[in-house]
Amino acid sequence: MPNIITFNDKIDFMMDNFEYKGYWYLPDCEDHQVAGILTFIANNSAILELIGDIDAHDEPLMAIFEQKSHTVIWGVNSDAKRITLLNCNLIGKRLNSNCRFPIMRYSVQFIITGKYVRSCDELAFNSCHVEIPALTPWCFPAAIQQSIVFKDDKTTVKELSLTIDTEQIEHPIVSVDIEGAKIELSRAISYCGDLRCPKIEQSTSLTIKKPQKDHLGSFLYDIHIYEQFLSFAALSNVSASNIWLQDDDLYQQLDDGRKIYKKILLHYVRKECSEWNDKKIDFLFEYDTIKDKYPSIIKKWYLESDDIAPIRAHLIESIKKKGSFSSVDFLIVFQAIEGFMIRFLYEDKSSTKNKLATLLHDFSDIAKLKCNEIDVDAAVNSRHYYSHFFKKSQKTKILDGAELFYLTRKLRNILICCMLTFIGFSHEDINKLLSQSNYNFRV
Repeated sequence: MPNIITFNDKIDFMMDNFEYKGYWYLPDCEDHQVAGILTFIANNSAILELIGDIDAHDEPLMAIFEQKSHTVIWGVNSDAKRITLLNCNLIGKRLNSNCRFPIMRYSVQFIITGKYVRSCDELAFNSCHVEIPALTPWCFPAAIQQSIVFKDDKTTVKELSLTIDTEQIEHPIVSVDIEGAKIELSRAISYCGDLRCPKIEQSTSLTIKKPQKDHLGSFLYDIHIYEQFLSFAALSNVSASNIWLQDDDLYQQLDDGRKIYKKILLHYVRKECSEWNDKKIDFLFEYDTIKDKYPSIIKKWYLESDDIAPIRAHLIESIKKKGSFSSVDFLIVFQAIEGFMIRFLYEDKSSTKNKLATLLHDFSDIAKLKCNEIDVDAAVNSRHYYSHFFKKSQKTKILDGAELFYLTRKLRNILICCMLTFIGFSHEDINKLLSQSNYNFRV
């Protein structure tokens, strides 16, 4: 079925903040249900406040004296939706001596709307669908075609039309098989069907399909790895905005045999989730730039994830927008380069200085890096000083302030190229890519 949704449908799973009023209970104690309100504030908090004791103590005071959290709480809200709350930690309780019931407050890590599961480890889902704001400008869906017909004067528009190819939407832009799982990029269209004021939006979404049912943690890990890939492509912190899961056993079958799968929404608090502004981003590379290499790049990104993980994390940390600079920012970049050299390039036991000098020599053919402008001695001495804080020597060159900042930027460009080589680019490819990139390598 084509991935076309009405605008009102889209609102249903794009809510930032919401409140669920309903009854809540422990999975094995359905007979004891407690009224309460779940309040979710995006990037801030998820709080369940219960009017009563969910543990069903004989005495209300026991609920106050006992410190008890729950791995899972189930509920049903006023719209009759099944809700699973995972990792619920007791953060507050209150009981008036003249009242028969306590007020209990829990912080909630994960909210699943549409299905009951017993834990994060339960094999409950076949696939997940992810909206990442950065994905659409990075891989433009091109699901809507525009055509213009001019009058005979060649300047006046006679006809302007938009065409949606639904058959194109049915098929993914690209699908990569990684040990049985499929990582797909798909087109989607949302349409507000008011002909007076139609509103049409096109987007690209990420779909992760597993060969058999998998647990929530596995899907979140795969999403995180792809977020880091896009962060690298954008050289900016990228995160998902909406996630919904799919259980292939939960569907409505139409008369013509087609299946409409139920959307199982996932919400969780992400403190570092930042708003995406594509007008301020110059991509290091876009999908069209690496289209031919994309399958092999994504496979390597996932399959060798453990080896590259700490280096990749340091790179992502180094590209986050910050209001200030410190020696810690320098160390993050230098240690990532050092780790990359040790793990993937030079297995000998030579010194860090020799390894860095060799790396700069090896990368000297990448024009935009200007490796000859990097002072190896100053870089290594500064790394040792800010790592161990030994006493400064007049004979040892150690950078600080603006000089350290500029050195960090130059080294970060080296680190970026290290990552490009890791995912399969030759130096010739990198030179070509950087010549086409909008990213500014100048310090």
